Amino acid sequence: MTEFVFPPAPPEPPKRRRVSRVLVVWIVVTLLGFGAAAYGLGTVVFGYRSYRVPGSAMSPALEQGDSVIVRVLGGEEVHRGDVVMFDRSAYASPSQPGASIFRVVAVAGDTVACCTAGGLSVNGKAVAETYLSQGAYAHDPLATTPFDTRVHDGQVFVLGDQRGNADDSRFRGVVRTSGISGLVIATGTVFRPSPLARTSAFTDAGLPGAPFEDTTFSGLRWWLAGGVVVFAAGLVGVIVSAVRSAGRRRRAAAAPPVR
Repeated sequence: MTEFVFPPAPPEPPKRRRVSRVLVVWIVVTLLGFGAAAYGLGTVVFGYRSYRVPGSAMSPALEQGDSVIVRVLGGEEVHRGDVVMFDRSAYASPSQPGASIFRVVAVAGDTVACCTAGGLSVNGKAVAETYLSQGAYAHDPLATTPFDTRVHDGQVFVLGDQRGNADDSRFRGVVRTSGISGLVIATGTVFRPSPLARTSAFTDAGLPGAPFEDTTFSGLRWWLAGGVVVFAAGLVGVIVSAVRSAGRRRRAAAAPPVR
């Protein structure tokens, strides 16, 4: 009787390595955190500027030396009551070069005058300027300098809150809106902003158009801080998962084959 001898079975092909689901989850978390942080940082860098107030003409809203956050003007309409930053070359009668910060009190089409019944009037309506300084310059003769100006398209009329110590549109003329670089929205820093109070003086006087309200900046610090935290947590998770997966593969390779 002939005995047949069969060759040994070929070795099993190596199993295809599977990517750990946990590792994939951590990679996704890392990318989400990076995206959130990048969005917050990019918006802050390209949409806002930090500026230090050089003088006291906007006291008490802004004091000399205050750090302010300025939203870069990106098509937003400027309203009465907005505090704006602009280059002095934008004045009708330019002064020395540099940036100024003042409050808009009249826009295109307005007639602004002082001093009707002792105060400011826009289009014949008296404006109760509750934001004005009551300090040392409040009773300076400059605070009640008379003027009567018609504002045309592409222009605004700006005044300082400390009117007795402000080189503003009363002396330099209207400001071209093309020269306005941004709107002051807060004092402080990116992570500790203090929103600038919005005045209702002009709407209370029956004039349309409330001051600009920024609803973006307050959330950006959470995007930035939260994104960094999520990114860091995800990166740690990726590293830990990768190390564990590598350890499991080494142990599997070192184990004797099952016969």
